[in-house]
Amino acid sequence: MVLAAICQGTHVCAFYETEDDLIDLVGQFCAAGVRRGDLCLWVMPDDMNAEPLAGAGIEVYSATDMYLRGGAFEAGPMIALWEEKLADALAHNHAGLSASGHTCWLQQRDWQAFMEYERYLNQVIAGKPISLLCTYPLSACKAGDVFEVVRAHQVALAKQQDHWSVIESHLTDDRPAALDAASRVTSLSPRERQVLLLVADGMMTKGIAFELGLSVRTIEVHRERAIRRMGVRTMAEAIRLLTLASPLVPLMDVRRNAPGGIRHFDA
Repeated sequence: MVLAAICQGTHVCAFYETEDDLIDLVGQFCAAGVRRGDLCLWVMPDDMNAEPLAGAGIEVYSATDMYLRGGAFEAGPMIALWEEKLADALAHNHAGLSASGHTCWLQQRDWQAFMEYERYLNQVIAGKPISLLCTYPLSACKAGDVFEVVRAHQVALAKQQDHWSVIESHLTDDRPAALDAASRVTSLSPRERQVLLLVADGMMTKGIAFELGLSVRTIEVHRERAIRRMGVRTMAEAIRLLTLASPLVPLMDVRRNAPGGIRHFDA
């Protein structure tokens, strides 16, 4: 899942059609943050039921109350709020902050000010342990609005064939390719990831079978499934993707434990 591979310091926008899609989107984003140890919060539409996510340890706030606290949108107080929330997260031993904001309150009079704020956020969060997901309902966006929103963010997502996919990226390093690689690796089962890591470490099939207490045929099946699920033809290509995804490895449990051994999973 590509949302599991979003790095800290990344500003993401996503376009959705249904309320179920929105809950799925924010749920995946926050689940990745929880696994990373982040404080997670959702600034949600005023008329939505917060129960599906509030029960998962996610702080929930009203979008109108947050963005229009003085009766009109102002960028300064919102930026100060994110910085305050990040400081609070770190003070309580969280790894960082994962926050999602919604634009249900946004009207034409605030559009340009909000787009300037969105563009400036890229600088504000750069290098900091914070990731931001801004959600936009497609029904409220004109074609020109979509292009402007995409340009204001580092990564843009949309749902394609029941999966959230990157439709545009303005990152200047290799993170777009790493995001794609990580989304493929996260499609694997824990055991398939473990076998792939051991292959990447240079172990042969028989050695992996002995290490994990499984049959050689079982290891071969895991290898074959990993290649197929990652959409590649050879193990060499699969290992290349694993290497490319290595900056995101802590999010995916595709790693060795602390010195002394391999992380073991149930078959």
